[in-house]
Amino acid sequence: MKTFPQQLKWQFVLLQKNSIISISFAVTIIYGLILYFLRNASTIDQILISLVLNDPAIIGYFFIALAIYSETKHQILSAIIITPATTHQILLSKTVSLAIIGTICSLGLVLLVKGLEFDILSFAIGTFSICIMSILLGLIMLTFTNDFLKFTMRSIPVFLAFVNLPLLQYLGGINMSLFKFFFPIQGSLDLIDYALSGTDIYYWYSYLSIIICIPLLYIWAYRLFSKKIVQQ
Repeated sequence: MKTFPQQLKWQFVLLQKNSIISISFAVTIIYGLILYFLRNASTIDQILISLVLNDPAIIGYFFIALAIYSETKHQILSAIIITPATTHQILLSKTVSLAIIGTICSLGLVLLVKGLEFDILSFAIGTFSICIMSILLGLIMLTFTNDFLKFTMRSIPVFLAFVNLPLLQYLGGINMSLFKFFFPIQGSLDLIDYALSGTDIYYWYSYLSIIICIPLLYIWAYRLFSKKIVQQ
């Protein structure tokens, strides 16, 4: 039981060593300045949700790949793998540590604009879930490439479909009708929308989609990571 907290602490150290925490906070500050000057706009909720949706997703998806590739390059990952920690503990600690950073950054954005006038719990759950799913999808995709540039190029259509199709549906750019409910992040997006704007929500769907999608993505990511990275 002590191994996971130790791994989690170590992951935060690695993230800081690779400047990922600093970059995440720097990007959040830039977004925060943009939102601060737009805080009185009539469409501020839509702008806020668009940024909040992309911020944790980008932090999760691309930064997990950046972390893995950096650790592989400096032979840190191979050293971690041969420790007493299991693959589950390694993956979970990486996922949770990065999701915490993504959630904190998103909360910072909203607090700057909304103060405490939003449903913090629903927002945190929605944001944390999006970040978790983005990280797991990033882990899945990185097993098919051996460097960050190839990963980025192959990820563009995947990331756009994963994040921006539900966002376009939310903004009214497209109408996917009931098909939108099959997107993994839709339930989390609904939670964020409800938390910030008070929009009607199907609670059962939002939480059920999170409960189903995260384990499925984790199992997929775990199997590919174990086969293509740990066992090589």
